[in-house]
Amino acid sequence: MKRFNTSIVLFATLVALSAASPGWTASPSRAEQQIGQAAAEQKYAFIVFYKKNDAATQAVVNTLAQGIASRKDRAVVVYVNVADPAEKALVDKHKTGRAPMPLTLAVAPNGAITGIFAQKLEVKHVDASFVTPTTADCMKSLQDGKAVLLCVHPDENGLAPAGVKAFEADPQFKGRVSLVSMRLDDRAEASFLTELQIDAAKTRETTVVFMAPPGVMVGKYASSVTNAKLAADLHAAGKCCDDPNCKHGKKAK
Repeated sequence: MKRFNTSIVLFATLVALSAASPGWTASPSRAEQQIGQAAAEQKYAFIVFYKKNDAATQAVVNTLAQGIASRKDRAVVVYVNVADPAEKALVDKHKTGRAPMPLTLAVAPNGAITGIFAQKLEVKHVDASFVTPTTADCMKSLQDGKAVLLCVHPDENGLAPAGVKAFEADPQFKGRVSLVSMRLDDRAEASFLTELQIDAAKTRETTVVFMAPPGVMVGKYASSVTNAKLAADLHAAGKCCDDPNCKHGKKAK
């Protein structure tokens, strides 16, 4: 199965960092408060985990300063010493205690991790961490372990196709899939359309893009796609049988 080699999937590590992680502490730490405030203001948080304020850490600090210089209204930088007991919950949440330092995570306002950079950081990495809103929505769902059915509509009147609705309601997949929508004429999503290889000028109906964790492109379909087709392709991709309720994972009697 094809995998995205662009912003949707950075590494399978991103899924591990965000899935099955403990929640926020009852009393948020300083860093947690900064991240929460950034999300509330619809800003990205670049979290720098470090052990020592050494040359490598300072290089990352300087690169981040350059990378967000023109985006101060869109991003904040949060520094976390992994040895600080007050930040243990955050370090545990992202499993960064034993990671190569310094480690920089880019976190979108919706909580999706859009970049992970160990030891070194370049301005181009900072640039690439800013993704479109719909890209971030898809990444967040994938990192939460859910499949994504993205419906790309030609106008504001677009509705999820019948096959998509049936798949979402199917007991085999209920609760394991996220429906995401976007419009072809949304300029903010132009780069994502290019990534998905959807030509807005030639598209007249809803296109369905099916993705599974950590970033497998299951398929791209016309609006006439059926529940059976989506289920069969997910099974063929090997992405449905991790659930004990999936009939494909059961031995025939």
